[in-house]
Amino acid sequence: MKIKKNSGKINFSLASQILFLGIDWKYPKGGVASVEKVYSTIFSPFHFVRTVVDGNSIQKIGIFIEAFIHFMFVMICCPEIKIVHIHGASYASFWRKRIFIYLSKLFRKKVVYHVHGAEFQSFATKHQKVVHLTLKKCDCVIALSESWKNYFESEFFHPCVKVVKNVIESPQINKIKSSQFILLFLGRIGDRKGIFDLLEVLAKNRLLYEGKLQLIFGGDGEVEKAKEYIKQNKLDNIAFYQGWVSGKNKIELLNRADAYVLPSYNEGLPVSILESMSYHLPIISTNVGGIPEIVKDGVNGFIIEPGNKKGLKEAIDHLLFNRELREKMGVASADMVKDHLPDSVKKQLENLYLKLLNDK
Repeated sequence: MKIKKNSGKINFSLASQILFLGIDWKYPKGGVASVEKVYSTIFSPFHFVRTVVDGNSIQKIGIFIEAFIHFMFVMICCPEIKIVHIHGASYASFWRKRIFIYLSKLFRKKVVYHVHGAEFQSFATKHQKVVHLTLKKCDCVIALSESWKNYFESEFFHPCVKVVKNVIESPQINKIKSSQFILLFLGRIGDRKGIFDLLEVLAKNRLLYEGKLQLIFGGDGEVEKAKEYIKQNKLDNIAFYQGWVSGKNKIELLNRADAYVLPSYNEGLPVSILESMSYHLPIISTNVGGIPEIVKDGVNGFIIEPGNKKGLKEAIDHLLFNRELREKMGVASADMVKDHLPDSVKKQLENLYLKLLNDK
């Protein structure tokens, strides 16, 4: 099958053959929804079945029933659909998507399982047999990085594992200067993302950082715990919580920031890091998941061990007190993230789909 060149969108005839399943992307919260939202701009038509939304258990059950009906309608009434591209993760997401993987094969569709979950490895260890059987049903597994690709190949011996870069929107750069060093954190507020390690480092060095550094952080999760920590440790002049950050607010913060920090304990490939790199920001993060493949220690940021608070402080200080270094690292970030911009990811997806469609 051949497609015509189109720098903006996937070719219409190819896009018409793809059905996506995943979390509701129209009000994106989190990396998976952000990826789906960008996909919606490069696929026309964009056939999509939402399988889950943010909400309570009753809402989620209702959406799942709706998704099942919608999916069955497409399978029966839309014979042009040849590939079902499923965005999934671990735990509840896996069990939901497993149903659609098996149904897709019953209708003789090609199945692409796009694994996003940072905790998929620990989940798969607990449910190794069922994960193995489910992945065998998939024609291709998409991994977020080479390290995750190696995991799926070595652990499950899957014959078709492809790395497709997490896609991000093209940046809208309009830098905003500040008198203080702005350190940005965006993600779930909780231990896994390392936000409380970061707050502890700031608290122990409050007198050093006051008047020089501001941490701006946003996300959902253990918000009240974070606010209470800030209050108890007198960080009101250093740490500022912004709520859930998206849209124009996120663009403004990325333009204001001098560096991005995400001291996580486990990850897949964080979209927030990729977005920050596209805005010419140096990165401070950890050697987990696919992060070391996009953040090179000493090149476009600093990589530390999870929980290494001494290393976290040293990385912050290097960037805080050396403008030339952070500007140099920011330029490196922007260059290294090019493969995650829409035109590049579009080509990666086109190649994958064409290969699947040509394989009988």
